[in-house]
Amino acid sequence: MKKLLHFLLFVSILGTSLSAYAVERGDPLKGQPAVRKRVLYLPERFEVTPSLGVSFLQDYRHTFLVGAKAEYHLNDYLSFGFSAHFAPFSINTGLTDEIQATLPNQLESDTWVNPTPSKDAMMSALNEIKLVMGPHITYTPAFGKMGLFSTVFFNFDVYFFGGLGIVMFEAGDLSPYTDTPDQYRQAVSAGTAGQKLHILVEEENGGMRFGPQAGIGFHFFLNSWMAINAEFRWMYIKRNAAGFDRNGDRVYEFIEAEGMTRDWVIVDNGDESWENTMFFHFGLSMFFPQFAPRSN
Repeated sequence: MKKLLHFLLFVSILGTSLSAYAVERGDPLKGQPAVRKRVLYLPERFEVTPSLGVSFLQDYRHTFLVGAKAEYHLNDYLSFGFSAHFAPFSINTGLTDEIQATLPNQLESDTWVNPTPSKDAMMSALNEIKLVMGPHITYTPAFGKMGLFSTVFFNFDVYFFGGLGIVMFEAGDLSPYTDTPDQYRQAVSAGTAGQKLHILVEEENGGMRFGPQAGIGFHFFLNSWMAINAEFRWMYIKRNAAGFDRNGDRVYEFIEAEGMTRDWVIVDNGDESWENTMFFHFGLSMFFPQFAPRSN
């Protein structure tokens, strides 16, 4: 029993002594950087990133982009920049092909009774993205190192950005397929009223549109001044992608030659709605000056 008491007393004294020594010695890592001799890829450097991009989850047309981003990094965390990409071409989405398959090749003989657009009229009404650009501010909260098969190692970072999104649309053109009340009166009087959609396009669905943008991106560094850049970009833009009436507003005109009132559907900016417009970009970032210092 005495031996047990002596052992417990010894353990208690030893534990108290070690605790006092640890308090007196302090934490040797307190105030030290998380990583030493780290390559400082970002602070006070200018970044230029040529890239390719593609839109996704679009209703009618997928857009392919070519352009670049320019950015200045104030420090490891904050930067500001501007990006601009133009669209050399676009392709139909699956939805567009499905809708076209149900449309007639020509307008119906009586478009007052059946105003279904033809295949060509539908495609002519669509607007298309021609330019995507805007300023942004970037926050880079995380960096690290990755390895592939324990043989190839590279540094990376993750960043978030937000700013003003600017999209320029090329307007659709329904004029070959529509008439106005005056044109219809003249055609009826001359006996030449043909197959036309009775739509008044008061405002085209093209031009510049503005809205917020945000996204997330990654740098995978190849060396001290080059990195692979992958980026997801979201914009919230007001548009009328289909180019047809969406809210049902109309104008009524009395046609003297027919002795009856006809109605024309109105297409204007009241038919626009806010839509999510998203892109994926893949490019090569180049940093200047090319030399990247190391931390202590």
